[in-house]
Amino acid sequence: MYVNTWGIPSSNLQNNEIDLYLLKMPLVQKLWAPVGLKSWRVAEYTNTGAPYAFQAWLEWESDKHADEGVNSAAGATIFADVPNFSDQAAAVLSGQQIGSASW
Repeated sequence: MYVNTWGIPSSNLQNNEIDLYLLKMPLVQKLWAPVGLKSWRVAEYTNTGAPYAFQAWLEWESDKHADEGVNSAAGATIFADVPNFSDQAAAVLSGQQIGSASW
């Protein structure tokens, strides 16, 4: 499993960001599932001094699938919407998942 995380900076947020962000995630799913997006999650950070207001985790079949999605026309559509949330670029971290547990 390959993971991208997208952290939206806490400063200079626009509109009602988290609501808009959550409304857009089904579009992300619709556009990127055909090219290998397997799941997504969003967390809102409320602790004082957090560098990010919220963050999305996107899980892909592989790094090749993630690259295809990000560089596709669907990716352009998704990224064009970022200014609705923040006037700063998201902090993006990407890599191979190397461990996990659920219970």
